[in-house]
Amino acid sequence: MTLLRMAAGYRQSAELIRLRIAALRELARGAEPEEQLRLERRIRDLRTLHRETTETARTLERYYERRRGADGRRA
Repeated sequence: MTLLRMAAGYRQSAELIRLRIAALRELARGAEPEEQLRLERRIRDLRTLHRETTETARTLERYYERRRGADGRRA
């Protein structure tokens, strides 16, 4: 598996997490206060996971860019 394929997998996971966050936000709007707090904690945790997943995808996508100079040779 190449790093770009791995990055694509991370991007796909990040999108699924984003969709789950949106669904939980919708549920939280009409929830009782105690349930709303529980959902908001879960959303906060998922936002962290989303950010980390996106950053990992970006790192994998750019891995070889950092190792080569502008002329395409190794830096």
